[in-house]
Amino acid sequence: VEFLYCDLASMKSIRQFVQRFRAKNCPLHVLVNNAGVMLVPERKTEDGFEKHFGLNYLGHFLLTNLLLDTLKQSGTHSHNARIITVSSATHYVGKLHLNDLQSRCSYSPHGAYAQSKLALVLFTYRLQHLLTANGSHVTANVVDPGVVNTELYKHVFWVVKVAKWMTAWLFFK
Repeated sequence: VEFLYCDLASMKSIRQFVQRFRAKNCPLHVLVNNAGVMLVPERKTEDGFEKHFGLNYLGHFLLTNLLLDTLKQSGTHSHNARIITVSSATHYVGKLHLNDLQSRCSYSPHGAYAQSKLALVLFTYRLQHLLTANGSHVTANVVDPGVVNTELYKHVFWVVKVAKWMTAWLFFK
């Protein structure tokens, strides 16, 4: 196992990561897109994107697209390469505001998070359609892990934090 650093909130870091990875000339059989932030106060990435949209969606979008050729070369007829993107059931309440992807008009942490997760779902569906149409040996899937006890909840309202603290052991993965 070898660690390569990649900050998905930085387009420069993603490009540097892909460059370092490609220099190793290794196959890539599985790409798991699982980084993210949830309900953060209004913030921007170093590239100026709203934090949820920039990290949760654009970072995964760029990384996946830059590694797609490597994934295609790694997949075979008997063993497809796989792209697994972690989203959330929150995407069901998300609205894609095409005229305001950066949530500049009226910022809501809940709305920004849900929009980023909906964008991931739509991207994955479209990517899988294109991969199938081209006969590629790569599959793209989007998954919802359910409610997981992680640090993602650090920006929720204090009442929710207390409820989580009291019940997480019983209801959360």
